[in-house]
Amino acid sequence: MKHLLALLLIMSSTATVLARSHYATIHNHFASLTARLHQTVGNHVHYYYEAERLVIANGNARALMLCDTTLVPEQGYEYMVRAASKTNHAGRSYSITDAQGRKSRVSTPAWGIVFDWRDSLNYRRVELSCDNSNLYDDLTDKRQMHVSVYRCVAGDETMSDSWELSRGVDLDDGLNTLSVSVHDNNVHVSVGKHELQSVGTIPLDMGDPCTTLSGIYLSPGAEIAVERTVLNADSNPPRRIATTWTRESLDQHFSLSDDPIEGYWQYQDRDMEDRWLRLGGRYTVAVVAGDKGYDIVYVSGAQVNAPQWREGLLKGHISKTIFDGHYDLEWIDATFEPITQDAYAAFENGVLMTLNFPVYKSSLRLSKVLAGDD
Repeated sequence: MKHLLALLLIMSSTATVLARSHYATIHNHFASLTARLHQTVGNHVHYYYEAERLVIANGNARALMLCDTTLVPEQGYEYMVRAASKTNHAGRSYSITDAQGRKSRVSTPAWGIVFDWRDSLNYRRVELSCDNSNLYDDLTDKRQMHVSVYRCVAGDETMSDSWELSRGVDLDDGLNTLSVSVHDNNVHVSVGKHELQSVGTIPLDMGDPCTTLSGIYLSPGAEIAVERTVLNADSNPPRRIATTWTRESLDQHFSLSDDPIEGYWQYQDRDMEDRWLRLGGRYTVAVVAGDKGYDIVYVSGAQVNAPQWREGLLKGHISKTIFDGHYDLEWIDATFEPITQDAYAAFENGVLMTLNFPVYKSSLRLSKVLAGDD
């Protein structure tokens, strides 16, 4: 599983988000974050814009937990941050200042996501930090990333889980995307430099029902350049697109079908304009005859919102046109929002299906899974 297509909607609302995607970049000045930053600037914390990124520096001896102003339900949301650490250089230390003005230095600062924030004494967070196993020995040294999850209850913070990564992530000052997805009483953690990889899942012990906050965490001395943040929240989006199809019923249906379009189709390649669309998974879908065309049914491969995408959900629909082999397309993206504007599907030699999104200068190709293929 890698990525699946997702349309990122740009919004600047500060209210509770349901069935929407809140996408923050320099283009809207990260309004949902900078509202909080204004309250912290001056206490050895500062921020500025650089190369279309929001740079946040924590020179304080205390950790900075910068919550987004958008309230979310305690279940059914995902918060993602794509950022580069500017204080992640092996062998270096960074200056911090405490409340009494005393200076000291720290090494291996961490950054991450704070979530399930109820107040300053009750929250959860996941952080990324990098170190070397033997910095001054070129033969045995290994640089790695630590992904650690913490829980704070009544002011007592403890680490619940930790993982180590050495591949698929940037171990220096490049961009990484960190995702925390809270669904079905579980927390799913993913991270990656080019594509998200699942790191682990931990149970979420729920307290009293409430709305919570999510945001960015910076340890003392940390400085990051944030490219974007994405908040997806929905009370129960899969319910709207559920079908009765299962893998077993699809297999049985296809075994009796001689329609060349029906069957399983899997990710082949893509040509995308990343400013508008992003790839969130190499997935497999089933195309089955439906009302006025064909339904596209999700089978597997989701990464973005993976816990919510389950086998049998509707992924889209293609409708016949007057042109042979050309179909109008309705596509449901990873945030459960429809893409319908000027989208169309085309078939080539019965083995390639191209989903075209010309408004977004992007296309996605899927290949037919033939009998005997894995």
